[in-house]
Amino acid sequence: MDVFELKRSIPVDEGYDIVVAGGGPAGVAAAVSAGRLGLRVLLAEAQNCLGGMGTSGLVSLLGPMSDGTKRLARGFIGEVVDRLYKKGWMAKRPNPF
Repeated sequence: MDVFELKRSIPVDEGYDIVVAGGGPAGVAAAVSAGRLGLRVLLAEAQNCLGGMGTSGLVSLLGPMSDGTKRLARGFIGEVVDRLYKKGWMAKRPNPF
């Protein structure tokens, strides 16, 4: 039986303040929020894209995130929804929030 040996040299930098495992919605929110606080962040994702099942599984539904009159989504996801809506990447609704 043939045996192949693989070696790789990976330089080590100065490190990170936080390592986030998983680039789904929660992981991305954690990594972005930590970065905004000035922390050095490593976001590690096993798939070839960020976004979790919303991206890799094509399950990209974002609900209205409101009760019809009051906006319920705040923080990072509220910011994402605002940007999607303003760019026209979310369906227009009479009251999106």
